[in-house]
Amino acid sequence: MNVLDFEIELASDVWVDGTAALTGPGYAYITLTDVTADEAAVFALWLRDSFVPAPHVVRFASSLAMANGEDTPSLLPTDGGREAISGLLHRHLAAFDY
Repeated sequence: MNVLDFEIELASDVWVDGTAALTGPGYAYITLTDVTADEAAVFALWLRDSFVPAPHVVRFASSLAMANGEDTPSLLPTDGGREAISGLLHRHLAAFDY
């Protein structure tokens, strides 16, 4: 498995740390650490629009959902901007914040 740890600047003084891994042909995952839903939305929008355009899909999961037994990743919409994706991520987290 090929793995890359990274740190990128999303905006002025807004940094995101993560790990990207290629686990097999045609499949990879990216883990972001210590980000807000709004920061994750900026990253997800960039990833979707720059590297995984429709009809391909980006799936996401959260440590909160996984800690509450949800192992199935959710689909990121193939359209919509940062606000729509941020709203989706906030709703996802709220659904598992018992």
